[in-house]
Amino acid sequence: MRIICIGGHFEGSSILHIPFLSKEGTIICGDTLFLSPSKKHFSVVYSSPNRIPLPLTEIRRIKERFDNIAFDVFYGYQNIQNLDKDVKKILEASMAKYI
Repeated sequence: MRIICIGGHFEGSSILHIPFLSKEGTIICGDTLFLSPSKKHFSVVYSSPNRIPLPLTEIRRIKERFDNIAFDVFYGYQNIQNLDKDVKKILEASMAKYI
């Protein structure tokens, strides 16, 4: 297991990567990423309640960090934000919309 500083809505925003909880690995993310209720889009923002976006440079940096982590299961800060299908595909498509 390892804690990885991803950044995002604050500099120390981190995730927990557990490689042995699923085939590819599991991310316990807290609120670094937000999974939409439809489970079809992830968002990365400086402040979700205030709808303040992150700078494009920060979004690119976050994407690069996630590109280098193997995982196929995602746990957010609420049960409705858990995802175990097409996680990388959805994350990549979401990041592409920002960039």
